Amino acid sequence: MPDEKLIQRIVAEVVRRLQALEGLAVSAPIDPPVSLVTEDLVKSAINRGGDAVYVTPNAIVTPLARDLIRQQKVRLVVADDEAVVQDPQKSSVLAIGADHKGFELKKQIVLMLQDAGREVMDCGVHSPQETSYVGVAKAVADVVLEKNLMTGIVIDGGGTGAALVANKVKGIRAVSCHDVTSAKFARAHVDANILCLGVGVVGDTVAKEIVATWLSTPFEGGQYAARVREIGEVEGGNGD
Repeated sequence: MPDEKLIQRIVAEVVRRLQALEGLAVSAPIDPPVSLVTEDLVKSAINRGGDAVYVTPNAIVTPLARDLIRQQKVRLVVADDEAVVQDPQKSSVLAIGADHKGFELKKQIVLMLQDAGREVMDCGVHSPQETSYVGVAKAVADVVLEKNLMTGIVIDGGGTGAALVANKVKGIRAVSCHDVTSAKFARAHVDANILCLGVGVVGDTVAKEIVATWLSTPFEGGQYAARVREIGEVEGGNGD
């Protein structure tokens, strides 16, 4: 059965383009302005036949997205107001932590997020002195739950160890991602709330692409919401 929301979006876009061709006033873009522009986002706009991506005034454009924009001559249109679709009961603050191996990358990602207007809660470490990823991952997981945050990020050497630790905390769905595709599906299909990155697996540029994709991908709900509930049931059955 066709997705009703998708049909509505397609119809709205067709109407918008017809209005533009006829010189009529064009309604607001169907996509809300974004603060992080990823390669996948630009590709999506191109595949729909569009030539513009609507962004907030302080939006960050990842390197791969910038290259594609130049190649395809896509326009970045700055919108006056930011429209973010999210759970209003969830804080938009993001928690981040890293062990000594991820310390330098954490600093870069924190700056990237702050430049985009995101509030970041730094859970450490605050120096490159050797530190176990176990305590850092646990700290980020605890903050995500206690502060009711949308998401958290943990950076260590490989990403897997941090994910294992974070997933020991009830209510956490942590995923180790090594590319934008895994990040996209972790958010869209699993509603994962902690992203784990390994500096020995991904380079700085790819890591930033992953973070941008992670933050710009909404949970699709529907059948996937049922699966997330099932995950919670398994977790509940193994506790207390």
